[in-house]
Amino acid sequence: MSQSRVVGNSRALQQGLIVLGLILFGGYLLFDRGLMGVLLEGDKSRLSWFILTIWVVMSGRWLHLLRRIEDTKRAVAEDEMARWLNHGWFAADSVLKIGLLGTIIGFILMLAPIGELTSFDAASLQGALTAMSGGMAVALYTTLAGLIANIILRFQFQMLADAMQKRLIGEAGDA
Repeated sequence: MSQSRVVGNSRALQQGLIVLGLILFGGYLLFDRGLMGVLLEGDKSRLSWFILTIWVVMSGRWLHLLRRIEDTKRAVAEDEMARWLNHGWFAADSVLKIGLLGTIIGFILMLAPIGELTSFDAASLQGALTAMSGGMAVALYTTLAGLIANIILRFQFQMLADAMQKRLIGEAGDA
């Protein structure tokens, strides 16, 4: 194994740790300022929790794969690495679609109080508007969670794809 490949792959892991540290620091700031609590508590469908769980699991997988790149033999590397990446791209697309599903659920929750109105006095309209705002919160918070998780996962797995490509090109040059 050439020294340049070891340095290149350990550099990919180091860059991955730096990116993960920045993401976690951003998450800490969101929790510290109460914004993460607003997002997770405002989503009555709990899809934001599901999106967050998928992101945590796939980020752990991403970090593991960054570390494992240098151990993979060329004979199995291309197929195995392509499968790793496909799982990451699938997860990134899935969190986006789950966020959009939350948007639809939120709109349904938002429009449901309108059908329950029997009179149009101020008190009943105020109750309906309060219920509608809860549905709108679900729609917007799940969309936000899905978009953010999608962007971060795509960035992470693009880093992994670049590291894999360097690994495969480096091995082809060594052969």
